[in-house]
Amino acid sequence: MSIPWNDWQFWTASVLAALALWFIVRPLLPSKRKSPKCPSCTVPQAKTGAVRTELTVDGERLTRP
Repeated sequence: MSIPWNDWQFWTASVLAALALWFIVRPLLPSKRKSPKCPSCTVPQAKTGAVRTELTVDGERLTRP
């Protein structure tokens, strides 16, 4: 059995399969533009200089070693 090179249905199915593969693999590829890590995230990522807060248990401040 050989590949049906002259069949239009073969080419239509091949193009649809290639497009589906592209849309599945595209979010997994690294991007050079600045964007959130996940494609569906709308909130920007947290800043790297996070502010440390005091740790409390039952309203009492704990000391750090």
